[in-house]
Amino acid sequence: MKMYDIPIINLVTTIRKVAKKVYGKKARLGSRGRHGTPIYARIATLAYLVLNRRTPERLAKELEKNRALLKSLGLPWPVKARTINEWRRRLGKLIERLIRKTFEVIARWRGRLRSKAIVDTTGFKRGRASSHYEMRIGRKRKLYAKVIAVYSAEVDAVYTVGVDYDTMHDVRMAEGILPAVCDSGLFDGLVGDKGFDSSDLMESVKRCGLVPYIAVRGGKLEPRGGIRLESKRNFEALVAGCGNIRGLVESLFSSIKACTGDVVYSRRLEGFAAEIAVRFLAYNVGVIIKLEIPTTKL
Repeated sequence: MKMYDIPIINLVTTIRKVAKKVYGKKARLGSRGRHGTPIYARIATLAYLVLNRRTPERLAKELEKNRALLKSLGLPWPVKARTINEWRRRLGKLIERLIRKTFEVIARWRGRLRSKAIVDTTGFKRGRASSHYEMRIGRKRKLYAKVIAVYSAEVDAVYTVGVDYDTMHDVRMAEGILPAVCDSGLFDGLVGDKGFDSSDLMESVKRCGLVPYIAVRGGKLEPRGGIRLESKRNFEALVAGCGNIRGLVESLFSSIKACTGDVVYSRRLEGFAAEIAVRFLAYNVGVIIKLEIPTTKL
């Protein structure tokens, strides 16, 4: 699905409606009263920040001058850059919940209540510095945020994402998101490339009731038996019957980066995890807009 033909303000207002449907008018979860900025307005503000590639300082000035923007985001009053920074550090888990919610809505709408989960990783640059500048300051390599996404090509939506520093191995990241995939009841198999070639991971996938469709390395690492051979045969049969559906996740990554860029600005893990989660939530919301799913179904 192409995101760049959908106006950003449409994505932001729909994200606000989804967040309001899920979290209501509460200012925080698990507390009494309704004082303060509602959660849905905070999430919409962060979505506007990320999708328009604003800094918190620039957005704070824009909110002071543009009352129509305040209304679109659901904000009762302008907020400061410090407040926006704080929201960016704290909203990641709530946004991830919205990603799962929108996936479930799209899956029901399409009638795809069981599909194959495709996992893959990608990277987002942490900062806009050029390679020349980084060489001048003595930095040996660029800093990246590493993202693992669970995507269903049959639903054309993202179920969940995991974010960490680029030193984390693909297999460890897959093990981190596997419980959410297994517990959802929405998938019947896990598809992955050779980066996820791990007998322990394959065994975990099989134990939780999913079929492993994970490619394996060849040469000296060619499997002769066991779970790796089983997974290899499953993957080959899947490719023979359906084509290389694992590669469709690359279209997801390119669509998101074409629309929202490939740079995150927060220096903390919690901050850039929230920025990345907003991007994948925007993709699901874009699918909802294109399918014309009514907000009453959210």
